[in-house]
Amino acid sequence: MSSPETALATLEPPRQNGSYNGSSKARLKVLRPVAKRKRPRLRDDLQVLFPGPGRLEFRSESRFSTWNNNRCRQFIELSLGIHEVREVEIDSFNRTAAVVYRHGGNSSQVVRKIARIYRGDLAPDSRPTLSPELLRALPKSQPTLRAFRYGEVISTWELRMQLPGWIRLRNALVLNKPHLARYLEKELVSLMGIKHHEIHVRGGSITIEFNPQIIHKQQIVSHLDAALCRAPKRPLKQVGDHHFKIASASLALSATATFFNPALLPIGAVLMLYTAIPSFRRAYHSMRHERRLGIDSLDTIIFTACLFTGEIFAGAMTAWFLSLGRKLLKQTRAESAKVLLQMFGKQPTLARVLKDGREIETDLEKIKRDNRIVIYTGEVVPVDGVIVEGDAILDQHALTGESAPAEKSVGGKVFASTVMLAGKIVVRVERAGKDTASSKISRILNKTVAHKLRAQSRGEELADKAVLPALGLSALAGGTVGASGALAVINSDLGTGIRMAAPLGMLTSITLCAQQGILVKDGRALELMRNVDTVLFDKTGTLTREKPEVGKILCCGDYPEEQILTFAAGAEQKFTHPIARAILDKFAALKRPMPRLDASKYHVGYGITVEIEGYTVRVGSRRFIEMENLAIPDRVELEMKELHATGHSFVCVAIGNQLAGVIELQSSHRPEVEEIISGLRTRGVNHMAIISGDHEKPTRRLAEHLKMDRYFAEVLPQDKARYVELLQKEGRTVCFVGDGINDSIALKKANVSISLRGASSIATDTAQIVFMEESLARICDLKDFSLALEHNVQRSWNLILMPNGFCIAGVFLFGFNIWHSVFFNNASAILALLNGLLPLRKAARLHEERQKSRQLLVEI
Repeated sequence: MSSPETALATLEPPRQNGSYNGSSKARLKVLRPVAKRKRPRLRDDLQVLFPGPGRLEFRSESRFSTWNNNRCRQFIELSLGIHEVREVEIDSFNRTAAVVYRHGGNSSQVVRKIARIYRGDLAPDSRPTLSPELLRALPKSQPTLRAFRYGEVISTWELRMQLPGWIRLRNALVLNKPHLARYLEKELVSLMGIKHHEIHVRGGSITIEFNPQIIHKQQIVSHLDAALCRAPKRPLKQVGDHHFKIASASLALSATATFFNPALLPIGAVLMLYTAIPSFRRAYHSMRHERRLGIDSLDTIIFTACLFTGEIFAGAMTAWFLSLGRKLLKQTRAESAKVLLQMFGKQPTLARVLKDGREIETDLEKIKRDNRIVIYTGEVVPVDGVIVEGDAILDQHALTGESAPAEKSVGGKVFASTVMLAGKIVVRVERAGKDTASSKISRILNKTVAHKLRAQSRGEELADKAVLPALGLSALAGGTVGASGALAVINSDLGTGIRMAAPLGMLTSITLCAQQGILVKDGRALELMRNVDTVLFDKTGTLTREKPEVGKILCCGDYPEEQILTFAAGAEQKFTHPIARAILDKFAALKRPMPRLDASKYHVGYGITVEIEGYTVRVGSRRFIEMENLAIPDRVELEMKELHATGHSFVCVAIGNQLAGVIELQSSHRPEVEEIISGLRTRGVNHMAIISGDHEKPTRRLAEHLKMDRYFAEVLPQDKARYVELLQKEGRTVCFVGDGINDSIALKKANVSISLRGASSIATDTAQIVFMEESLARICDLKDFSLALEHNVQRSWNLILMPNGFCIAGVFLFGFNIWHSVFFNNASAILALLNGLLPLRKAARLHEERQKSRQLLVEI
């Protein structure tokens, strides 16, 4: 148990009148380790002190000169392996190691127990481990190390207080270190089961409220330690914060120089120009590379004019608000990512793996494909998989946007981050960890949040349109009012605020869409959706269900319809393809027992050949029946041709050596389609069409039934893009709704592309927008969100236009100067920024309401 460099000690405290003296000192007899080979001895310098009840103190110059070595780590692990020991503290400055044990314990027994464990005569009560990565993460200059046991984990987090579902932890390492607090917050936000947390940087502590059914104390501590290991030892430079701080200092200095001490004006001018550097860079880029006069060009003119007219404070104020807008946009992006993570990225840290009939709690990162895991009522599904045992009611709103709970049984698919409202199921794992649908969605949304806002937005378009009018009015004011009026007009530009407010509205709207089960992969599609006047629907799987329905059953022998359906279901019972599911669903309505198969006479080829109740049953296509040399009556032949002409398919069923019947399979349109089409027309979509690879007759019949404006039949997947271009050449803005994988070319050609494939194909889907519910029900909501985004941007524009327009009029009518423009321009910018944040507040409120509703359902 000891390393070759460690001597084994027998700890014998001195006696006084037959009892141990709690305040005395004892010399420790150092014995040679019992081993076949000689080991080097340590110096006889180990001493033990008894400073008070519940505490032992060991002193050794050689052993405890530093806590960052294997001997100290072994001492900590073995000492905390004793049930009575609560804490071990290594003080390298005083060369001591303190062992704190439970009050009421016998000090002599604890000392003897430690000695026997070190000698190898006694096994510790448990074997907790102290992570070497955690030791390496701690600063080497730190003289003391305090270690605590949490189950099988040793941590540096001290448990200060605990209640059911609530703990308060403290770690001196976090004291006055905001950058570490940020890493800890990221870790806590991503943990499933954490209800609320608050980090007290000045106290070095964290209070955490959690759900004990989902996560326990040991897991929380382990994740906090992991966050400390990943966190940098020194804070990373925050470019945005750096510029904002300098802009704030520049504003304060410019105000002092303008109103109190003019001698500081040169320093204020230098700081103002420094904070204006981002605007100069963007202006250069827009003129040199994009060949346009953007709003940044106007900002550079303002800074230059302020410099030469001595209005340093006005320039500093403009630079400060620009920096504030960038900082607010960055924080909103982070807050949106946090909300998205709460919806999609949270997953449990443990799962119950079923092995040899026993349930074993296993870390989620160790879960592998085809493992069986058990999930109970109230728990969060930790993986993507298929139910192999049991029934469940699941809340899938976080993933699909469905408001009603979904019932699942054997064969049904479940997804990570959904919640079990009732039941118990065993799930075969298909994907876990970063491969789950919820994790992929979270990564896609974070990419959208971080990247798409760099594209030119509606706000930038409005801002650029304001440049030339501002320059013209400024020139007019310069000629009629003077330089002060010209500067006031140009400082009342309309673009600075809208350039910040519009991206905020976009960002928060994407978050709101995600909460409703609409995954926006490209922010420009959300902007363009408001202009869509034409929707082109792919027929199969979009307007119609992927699974067909059984229509009529043609009998051509002595067997009734029910018997033909029963034999067909018996043959198909082991399959899950759409045709098999259609036949099995129709058979389930009969409420008859499933016929038993003779497994020794089961054959799958171009069709299925099985033995059922002594009959040889063949189920397959017409070609399969012909290959089996079975005759098809002329009457049935004619009816098959009629079915084919109407676009319906069929399955032949032969019993014995003759054709017994034909089962018609017809596609059925989604029940919500009529309501969706009516809703789109009321929202300004005046042209709707169907495109399909199916025959002319069924496509025309569906188009007439749904009152479509046009249809295109017998179109190959690779040719669908031509019809999208055809509609666009007619001057239409086209939204294509279809299969996110097979219709990839058409999706890319459309102005807006929507897929109904849902969570199962999120990574390979080429559509700009994916409906997680695999239903058309959200397309009207998407149109509403796009219109709401436009209204938000327009409202921000009006909030900026009216005050600045009044200020410009005031320059000509009332003699307003630069100070009036500073007030009106910046006040309007703040109002526009607050307006841009409204969708995010709505998303947060809806999320809280959903969480409360979910908790009530679980409790019920």
